[in-house]
Amino acid sequence: MREYIISDNEAGQRFDKYLAKLFKNAPSGLIFKQLRGKNITLNKAKAKGNEKLKVKDVVQVFMADDTIDKFTGNRVNDIKVYENMPFNVVYEDGNIIIADKCAGVLSQKAKPSDISMNELLLSYLIKSNRSGNISMAFTPAFCNRLDRNTSGLMIAGISLAGSQKMSELIKTREIEKYYLAVVYGRVEHAGRISGYIKKDAASNKVTIDDNPDDGDYIDTEFEPLEYDDCLTLVKVRLITGKTHQIRAQMSRLGFPIAGDIKYGSPESIAFSKKKGIKRQLLHSYELIFPKLTDRFADISEMDIKSEYPEDFKRFFRWQRAEV
Repeated sequence: MREYIISDNEAGQRFDKYLAKLFKNAPSGLIFKQLRGKNITLNKAKAKGNEKLKVKDVVQVFMADDTIDKFTGNRVNDIKVYENMPFNVVYEDGNIIIADKCAGVLSQKAKPSDISMNELLLSYLIKSNRSGNISMAFTPAFCNRLDRNTSGLMIAGISLAGSQKMSELIKTREIEKYYLAVVYGRVEHAGRISGYIKKDAASNKVTIDDNPDDGDYIDTEFEPLEYDDCLTLVKVRLITGKTHQIRAQMSRLGFPIAGDIKYGSPESIAFSKKKGIKRQLLHSYELIFPKLTDRFADISEMDIKSEYPEDFKRFFRWQRAEV
């Protein structure tokens, strides 16, 4: 028999969800079979699996140790540490980490061999002696995504409460999100643009129009900051958050992002190639949090900014204090 005491990182979730994470290598259907046979109990009583776990709940598993080891694995020992890959932390506390993603790094794996921000997060926690944040039933992970060649701020939950709260704030759009973009063309005035976005999975490309039957509603604000030759440095507020939203909307306006091959115009693509721009010049720059209480009071109404990207400096020597 093996006993597990529910920690703060594991409380608040359904018992069957916890067990599915704990017995990650178990065949489908085993968990409910073991619950029915009282080989897995909660607080020494038979459980259905739909119970909400609380701190200090006791889970008892009546199986042979080698069977438990086979089904659970060793979570921390499975994590690889990456010594030579940058992971730039902008803010951290006991519940969240905000990191500055480099262009070219995946937000999450596309295939098993990939190294994404989630792998770098786990590596960082191991290197900083915080493996206690990682359990059999909870794995810290980022709550938002950025395109591979978009740089900037990402939010990770490193406790279950942190993960749930940040995901909620992102879903309800309570976190204000601002980007910097270098676009092709001269943007004369600030503005706000909306529309309806639809994704084509085959091409991994989106289209936007004004027909509400054609997709999800999107909304974006923008303002020009500086000009140089045929480029404009633009600050963008992402009001909704859909895949490729900023890239597609700026292109629709006639101001494609420099370096963007997917949504660029022939002129902007030719310019980007001539200037040796290697990626779309789009950067998740600023996050403003709402008023928060209790365990999230430390980040309440906080305004977090990232560093101004080096590849932007080729065109604009902007100082972030101006915005």
